[in-house]
Amino acid sequence: MKQHIERIDNLSKNYKIIQLEDHYSVSTDTYLLADFVNVSKSNKKNIVELCSGNGAISILLREKTESHITMVEIQKQLVDLSIRNVEYNKLNNITCLQGDIKKVKNDFSPSSFDIVICNPPYFPVNNMPSMKLKTNHSISRHEILCNLSDVINSIKYLLKQNGKFFLVHRSYRLADILNECKKYGLGIKRIRFVYSKKSSENSKTVLVEGSVSKVSDIKIEQPFYIYNEDNSYTEEMKKVYGIE
Repeated sequence: MKQHIERIDNLSKNYKIIQLEDHYSVSTDTYLLADFVNVSKSNKKNIVELCSGNGAISILLREKTESHITMVEIQKQLVDLSIRNVEYNKLNNITCLQGDIKKVKNDFSPSSFDIVICNPPYFPVNNMPSMKLKTNHSISRHEILCNLSDVINSIKYLLKQNGKFFLVHRSYRLADILNECKKYGLGIKRIRFVYSKKSSENSKTVLVEGSVSKVSDIKIEQPFYIYNEDNSYTEEMKKVYGIE
């Protein structure tokens, strides 16, 4: 049986994260989505994170809110790792569940959550390079076990009428996101494009906020730049990372 090499990394000023070296690790998108989520400090909201991986986003959210967070992840090894990460950081009011977002009706009642968060697999299976189909890395990045339509359908089922959802994805999939949201009765309210730096020709990442609505009255926010032209982090990126 293969032994997985573990390491413990700093996730933020307050929290650490146990990661497996041969698994998909915390990325810049993890921090960008956690920062993009608007949530009050109170404990009165009910939050769910879909495709939660090793739990990094939900743990980062504990710095912003005391509300209950439910994490849903299909890969058992990552669910077990999430549980360990929550325990390691001595956090409470966070639940880690193994579940398939295509079968959320089996686990939750409709309209159960005020906030739904998701950092889903980005890439269609037909875009995959030659690799073993069901490695952790490929499942985390490619639509092997769920696709964008499954994600949006699950969000619609779980979200309360006055709730909000937050999504990070690749910018080139924005048309797909808009189409799927329209199909399932979700409206886009806020979009922020992320660029590597100001001189970048294209945005690679997009952050999306929406709600249950047939109308997409979209607010396009100022671009987010990760790097300065000298490849140092921008001041905004430093704040996201918690760098002084």
